Amino acid sequence: MILISLLLVLSIERFATQSRMWRAETYAVPYFEMWTKRGWFDGGHGVWAALVAVLLPAVLLFLLLWELDTALLSFVVSVLVMLVCIGCPSLRATYKAYLQAANRGDLEACDLYAQQLGHSDEHNYTFGQSLVWLNYQHYAAVVVWFAVFGAPGAVFYTLTRSLGEKLQETAHPASASVQSLMAILDWVPVRLTALGFLLVGHFSRALPVWLSYLPDPSVPARQVLSEVSCAAEEIEPEECDCTEEPCTLVRLAKRNVMLMLAVIAALTLSGWIA
Repeated sequence: MILISLLLVLSIERFATQSRMWRAETYAVPYFEMWTKRGWFDGGHGVWAALVAVLLPAVLLFLLLWELDTALLSFVVSVLVMLVCIGCPSLRATYKAYLQAANRGDLEACDLYAQQLGHSDEHNYTFGQSLVWLNYQHYAAVVVWFAVFGAPGAVFYTLTRSLGEKLQETAHPASASVQSLMAILDWVPVRLTALGFLLVGHFSRALPVWLSYLPDPSVPARQVLSEVSCAAEEIEPEECDCTEEPCTLVRLAKRNVMLMLAVIAALTLSGWIA
């Protein structure tokens, strides 16, 4: 069911136009605003407060699926939940607008769209690396959590990511605690995703980079993913083409998602996952 759910969700997400009701932020933002207004994240227990806030919906969903106790209804609920958790239509639309601006040579518009996608010259990451990170957060990581823990796992990760973004935007004192929690949640998925980059990219060149970061928990997840992705893909720098690097790394990320589906299919056939 996990494989069929993912194939169906990714197909719908790719080809269908999704309204705001199919975006995680539509539900996450008011949910966390409710907790913030009550001062839930204030004080010295930010990480525990955040953990309770993101675990509650996941636990309730788990209980709902348990009570349904039918494969068909559980499948339908899981698909609906994953349609909300996976992907981000607004980010994808912004990336398409970036490519259109690049094709007509509007570099100023390209810079504006890149900023909307979270890229900044102040960071040590290229625009392509920023897109790889977004793809991981909204696709690869959600797929890993869904494959291991089902729909409740996807909800848990998506809510934690949304809470971290919201607190960081408002410079909330609990932001550091939630980022520490995200570092724990990303530790295994980001290394699995980076391993996929080796298998679908330049294996021999990226392997030493991946191995150097494998046992070190202090390295940020974004740094691991960014450096492995660049090592796994050969990029010819072109001053006049601002699409070569981001498009190349986005194709790498897409190939990696397909590899994940193939691995999940193999695990399903072997009986490791249902």
